[in-house]
Amino acid sequence: MKIKSDRVPAVERAIDVIELMAASERELTLSEIMDIISIPRQSLIRILNTLCDGGILDKTGKRGHYRLGMKLLYLGNQMKDKITLRSMAWPFMNELSYKTRKTIELSTLDRDQLILLERIEGSEGVNLYSRVGSVYPYFHAVGVGKVYLAHMDPEKRKNVLSKIGLPPITEHTITDLNELEAEVSMVQKDGYAFEDQELRIGVRRIAAPIFDFRSELAGCIGIAAPIFSFSSNDRDKFGKMAVEAAQKISDKLGFNLATRTI
Repeated sequence: MKIKSDRVPAVERAIDVIELMAASERELTLSEIMDIISIPRQSLIRILNTLCDGGILDKTGKRGHYRLGMKLLYLGNQMKDKITLRSMAWPFMNELSYKTRKTIELSTLDRDQLILLERIEGSEGVNLYSRVGSVYPYFHAVGVGKVYLAHMDPEKRKNVLSKIGLPPITEHTITDLNELEAEVSMVQKDGYAFEDQELRIGVRRIAAPIFDFRSELAGCIGIAAPIFSFSSNDRDKFGKMAVEAAQKISDKLGFNLATRTI
């Protein structure tokens, strides 16, 4: 019996091409690539065209020389930023976890999606059903999203909200634009965002912004807990704790408050 493989030959070949181009100290022609990794000509042409269309490779000159494209540099820098944020934030997440006994979350924006980068489970033994790699679907329904909205140019914020809308995720979700704008103003004033059962019934969150050496919003550190252990009266206390942790992480990332313009 023939065992089916989960591997995709075309993808494997594309990876071989990328690795070859990364190892090469010069641009390579189609013939040179064929000689080195033995991919049939028509298959190789399709792979090269696809990689060029995606910005992974660039084609130069009349003879068709190939080299790595700028997309890989962009992706590499994105990954480096994510790894740096996680490593810098980790000790302060642990510190905040110890102080609050709540679930501590580290989130960021990646290609217009809010991603949970890291989390430390609270010691109260309550699973909040969020896992690393989770995507928060809507900006208006989660504390992290409100932080990003608060640091957007007003015109961009208007465009983003008109594009994704304000659908009700729970009965507590803000669905009125004027009410959301008032909430955004509170985030700008307080320095943190509060989420009150707007994404999930029974869960409250705080999120505070983290800035990098470019004075850009790099992500958010948050505190999450079920409502029976996170009352609305705890909002300011946990907000200040999250802001303090965020400032420590920002300092580690090289943030200079004097350069912040927004």
